[in-house]
Amino acid sequence: MRDHRPCIRALLYVVQFHDDPPASDAVEHALTTVVRRHALDANADQYLWAVRAALASDEKLSTLIPQSHSEARVRAFLREVENRLAAELS
Repeated sequence: MRDHRPCIRALLYVVQFHDDPPASDAVEHALTTVVRRHALDANADQYLWAVRAALASDEKLSTLIPQSHSEARVRAFLREVENRLAAELS
């Protein structure tokens, strides 16, 4: 996998209308709907790589899909996804 953006878009898509994306229920929804179902034919390790690559970038992640959450909220959501995936994979 060379580009983190498709995986990040998939994760953001399922929580774009959620009031609080970093909330545990939104994170669980993203993990269940996207990661555990191998959306985009990507496994959990690939999603973890994509999330880490996205968080390490200076790209404005909140603009990857049309949605109303701030960059801070999107990054907080992705950090929670990263924490959960890292724990599950360890």
